[in-house]
Amino acid sequence: MVYCGKPSKGCSNCRERKIRCDQKEPGCGQCDKRQQKCPGYRNLVDLMFRDESSHVIKKAKARARKKAHLGVSRPATPSPSEGRLSVTPEPRGRPLSLIVPPTPLASSPAAQDAEQNDDSLLMSPESGSWPVTPPMAQFYNLAPACQEDGVAFFFSRYVAAEETASHQKFDFIREVWKPSLSTPNTQVDSVLASMTAVGLTGLATRTGSPGLMDAARKSYGTALQLTNHALQQPTEAVKDSTMLCILILGVFEMMTENTAGMSTVQAFQKHVAGAVELARIRGPTQFKTRAGRRMFSMLCQRAVISCAQQDKPMPAVLIELWHEMCKTSRDTGNPNRRLMPLLWQVLQLRSEIRSGFLTDPQTIVDRLLALDGEFEKLTSQLPASWKCRTFEVKQHHPAVFGGICHLYSSPHHTNMCNHISTTRILLLETVLAEISRDFASFAPILDTSHYLEVYNKTRRKLKHMVRDVIASVPQQLGLMNTTDGSIDNAKNDPNSTPSQPSRSAPPSPNLPASRSSDSINGSMYSSPLSTCEPRQTQSSGLTILDVTLARHQEDEAERYMLLVSATSTIVWPLFVVGTSTACGADMRAYVVGRLHTLYMETGIRQADAVANLLEEQHDVMLSPALGGTGGPEEMG
Repeated sequence: MVYCGKPSKGCSNCRERKIRCDQKEPGCGQCDKRQQKCPGYRNLVDLMFRDESSHVIKKAKARARKKAHLGVSRPATPSPSEGRLSVTPEPRGRPLSLIVPPTPLASSPAAQDAEQNDDSLLMSPESGSWPVTPPMAQFYNLAPACQEDGVAFFFSRYVAAEETASHQKFDFIREVWKPSLSTPNTQVDSVLASMTAVGLTGLATRTGSPGLMDAARKSYGTALQLTNHALQQPTEAVKDSTMLCILILGVFEMMTENTAGMSTVQAFQKHVAGAVELARIRGPTQFKTRAGRRMFSMLCQRAVISCAQQDKPMPAVLIELWHEMCKTSRDTGNPNRRLMPLLWQVLQLRSEIRSGFLTDPQTIVDRLLALDGEFEKLTSQLPASWKCRTFEVKQHHPAVFGGICHLYSSPHHTNMCNHISTTRILLLETVLAEISRDFASFAPILDTSHYLEVYNKTRRKLKHMVRDVIASVPQQLGLMNTTDGSIDNAKNDPNSTPSQPSRSAPPSPNLPASRSSDSINGSMYSSPLSTCEPRQTQSSGLTILDVTLARHQEDEAERYMLLVSATSTIVWPLFVVGTSTACGADMRAYVVGRLHTLYMETGIRQADAVANLLEEQHDVMLSPALGGTGGPEEMG
């Protein structure tokens, strides 16, 4: 799916003359002034994505001829140069499930509108609402068992799983699409093909099977062709099923391995750009259904990631549509309505700093602190049902750090609070880094007495945020009983015991865990007033300006996709905590251990990779060549 940029809306006469077209109906004013007939306007949906069907068909036929000539009996694993659009046909004689039967007659526009508004006629072969399918889909075929495995894995991971298992939650899918009856010659659709592609990719990652990955690419190619075909039809392009398919294909983009990290990032960014343009065309009408609102919220989350990768602010069209959605939503008390605009402000500030538009240290620090204050205010105004209960574990348990656990009323509340906490950690780390950098310069701009106090207060806030995230880990890993807060006894740890309710909040400063984070790693920032090389950049945790700590652009792209593709909602918070300057040696060992355990128990490879990154980062921080032994301490 190749996004071609925003096309001109004017008529062909105005475009040829390179003048502004007022786009009036039935003809523009410019043509009327020249007393000539206006040729009308183009369908923008047709221009959003480039149709490469002929190129893919030619490529598929060439490979099929080559295979027949060589007498190959099974499809070979595509080389990296072939990319994600592998179209290798299955050998003849195997059962096929993605073969398209003769296309049914298209229904009238009136009938299509009626079908779209009828919940009993969701997109399915039996409903008669199936879009016209291009013949190219016949080149993609899978064994029925393989397709069923892919769909089953998708539903188990992205539909029916707990919210802690995946941040890409498609539990609304049955409001948009329903599976077809298990009959011979069942016609394939874009949603089914995209689900199969994502599911088989997950299975291939867990099993290391090249054959499954090749089948996933075939399904991905099928879904792309069907989606492109739907985008060429205005009535099909604006349907929820089309946006659903694009969002599922976006998951495939995030999951797919690529030897060139930059290529994967660019593919993801183009995919998001195309989805944003489609959302603009769908307009406020997409918010009439719950599924439409959920899909738009999911798109906004991906747009935040894409904008952070490109150092850009949030697209204005998404901001405008978000406010339109809030007008139609009855859930006025949802904190997410306030959280998303705050994330836009973070993106805006990041963009201004990275572009060089904002350079004054005092302005940067003050705006960072103001943003953190808004997040803190949001936290204080959360409904009572969102507040966590604190439990104390009397005896050692490997999944509990410092003897304290937080229990929220639902996984969604846990994820939301961790999202707020991790964002605040990035803001506070940026404050510490900016103050340290300014004080290390030849001519500091910040007032020493005032910003030393700011530094120490920020440091204390940071420690509190880190502890809050760590205390939520047992529930995120599914180890806490949501009724009484007890911790599951690990088989390899017979001494672990149920936790006990405690009215105390996070551990006090005289607990060992707290002393560790205060005293260990005491020289990462050293003192803001200590002598330092001019404008030297000192080591720090993740900041809003650097969310990967990568040394090279290729490494940064790879880490972006590694973190984005992690299905577990706890991987990112643990990475933020593990790289924080408030994370001591004991806490970092706990974080690394939880990530390795998560990988061993669930097979989520990103957890293991992030754990390895933290271990490597810790070794770099302790390197004598860098003169470092860890994180910052309060300054006097």
